[in-house]
This record gives sequence, structure tokens and C-alpha cells, in this order.
Amino acid sequence: MHPLIESLSRRKIDRSTSSHTSQRKVMDEKIRLKEEQEEFKVLKEEMDVKVGPPKRDEWMTTLPPERKPGVPTQTTKFSRTSKDGRGDTSIWTDNPSERAQKAKMNNLEAYNEAAALASTDQENKITNSDAALVDEYNKRKRPKSLVEKHREAARTSSSSKKKSKQERAKEEWEGQHPWKPWDREKDLTAGRQSVKLYAEDMSQGLASRFSSGTFQRNFL
Repeated sequence: MHPLIESLSRRKIDRSTSSHTSQRKVMDEKIRLKEEQEEFKVLKEEMDVKVGPPKRDEWMTTLPPERKPGVPTQTTKFSRTSKDGRGDTSIWTDNPSERAQKAKMNNLEAYNEAAALASTDQENKITNSDAALVDEYNKRKRPKSLVEKHREAARTSSSSKKKSKQERAKEEWEGQHPWKPWDREKDLTAGRQSVKLYAEDMSQGLASRFSSGTFQRNFL
């Protein structure tokens, strides 16, 4: 074979082998990257499981079954209460989100009750004001009923009879007794003397009592 042809053939072989080697390197790199990605994915899932909220066992979130009657127990005391069942045990088993939801519902119910009471009070006030207006209109515009007229007449007649009776008794007393009847308020205050103390009069009295005597001395 000609040496030139032989050299060219060798070069082609070298190029083919080098290209095959480079392709193999590329494939190996891709395989390595894929394996690293899978390993990273597995590690990430494990870390997410560890970082997530811890899950409690069922015996930690639920109450034990109720004690059935007739089953022997350790204590021998009599029960002080006759309550059947446990009642509401949600306070022992609710998580924070459920407690917040229940508190929100309770606040909403309280708001609705307050709004209903306020509307009822407003309606009662309106009804009372309307009734007062109707009564005022009836007093001013409508005539009095026979029952009201009869009551007013009876009231005026009784007051006039009482007044006339008192006047008659007074006239009879004055006619039969020449002296004036004793009146507690008038008779007790009549004999009292109103004593008025003035500062000037008191000071003058003290000065005249405790001052030195006024007499004239004659010297030879």
C-alpha cells in the first residue's frame, strides 16, 4: 500500500475512535447527571418528610372508651354525680384550627343574637311611640267615653261632698265652742321668741363688761 494512503486511513481511524470516545464521554456525563438528580430528589423527599408537621398516634388524639356500667373498677367509692355520659369532649381532642373555627362560629352566633335583640328593642320603641301618639290624639280629638264621664262626675261629686262636709263641721265647731281650736303648729310657734345675735352688739357688750371703769381722778 502506498504510504500516503496508509497515513490517511490511519487518520480516519483515529478520528473515528476519538469521536466515539467523545460521544461515550457525553453519554457517561448524562448518565451521571441523571443519577445525581434522582439522588437529590430522593434526599429532598426524605427532608420534606422530616421537616413536615409531626403526626401523632391515634391514642394521643382520641379519648379512651367510656367505662361501661357493671365493669369492676379499682376504686370502691360511690359516684357523687349522676351524670350520664361524658358530654362534650371536644376541648380535649380539638386541634388549634378546629378551635379557631369554633370560636369564629361562636362569635358569629353572638353577633346574630345581639343584632336580633337590637332589632326587637327598636321595634318595641317604635310600637310604644306609636301607641303614645295614638293616646295623645285620642285625648285631644276624640270625645270622652261615657265611662270616663261617669268617673269624672263621681270624682268631682265626692270631692265637693267632702269639702262641704269639712266646712259644715268647722261651722258647727265654731258655733258650739267660743274658743279657738288648738293648732299645734300655730300655738307652739306663737310663744317662741326669735333671738337674733349680731356681731356688733355682742362686741359692744363684751367691751362694756371687761373694759376699765370711767371715773375722774382729782389730784391736789
